[in-house]
Amino acid sequence: MNKLLLLIFCTIVFASCSKENPTAPADPVSSYTKVLTLDSAGFKIEMYNESSSILFVGYNEIGFKVYVNNVEKKTGFFKYTPIMFHTSGPGHATPVQSEFQYDNSKGMFKGYVCYSMLSDTTSFWFADYNYNNENLLKKKQFDVVLGTGNQMRIWFDASSSLLYNLTLITPKDPVVGLNDFKVILHTTTDQTTYTEVSNAQMYIRPWMSSHGHGSSSNVNPVFTNHGKYEGKCNLTMPGLWYVFDSIIVNNQTISPNPLYLVFDAR
Repeated sequence: MNKLLLLIFCTIVFASCSKENPTAPADPVSSYTKVLTLDSAGFKIEMYNESSSILFVGYNEIGFKVYVNNVEKKTGFFKYTPIMFHTSGPGHATPVQSEFQYDNSKGMFKGYVCYSMLSDTTSFWFADYNYNNENLLKKKQFDVVLGTGNQMRIWFDASSSLLYNLTLITPKDPVVGLNDFKVILHTTTDQTTYTEVSNAQMYIRPWMSSHGHGSSSNVNPVFTNHGKYEGKCNLTMPGLWYVFDSIIVNNQTISPNPLYLVFDAR
């Protein structure tokens, strides 16, 4: 079974205001960029990605604005089901939030997706879009490309017969010093349905092999929500770092040895 090392992007978002005029309410989707618009038989969907009009391999924070007969919907739920099809073999799904709930602060149904592969001449992404089990658009094609800054690790745990996906959320652009370390963990039995893992214990250890030393003041990631784990990694000098991650689930170590993410601290 292939193990994938995949990259994603990093961007900077800014806003400004005038002192001469009253401050206007912020646009709730100003930090997101529209990726695509789908419109069929009175059912319109706008898909947004945080700070980019492109979908990248790895972790994407995304959202959807939904219109039915030109009326924007702000209640209920939204489901997004991406599927990768291959001309040379069977298709597969990818980790994605099971239901997108409406976020008033963003003005959209907000969630995440972790694309495991890029689109190419033999592999194609399609998706189904479902609002509240009332309106549905099926098998609409879109593209996913490689970026820089994010990573994914996929491995098979023989003791549980489960496939695990560990995807980096941050740091996408690591700096010297203490960095927020956030990852998301999923498991699957068939690469069709993915489950967020909420009961893992993680222990991280940064290591700079070129200098033969690690670092102190690291904080092991702990579960927050939706399969996400947050901690701190201390990259004490510029250069290439390996952050090893040991993962325990139900008192069993499920991570391969070694399991690590690579960071180039600046």
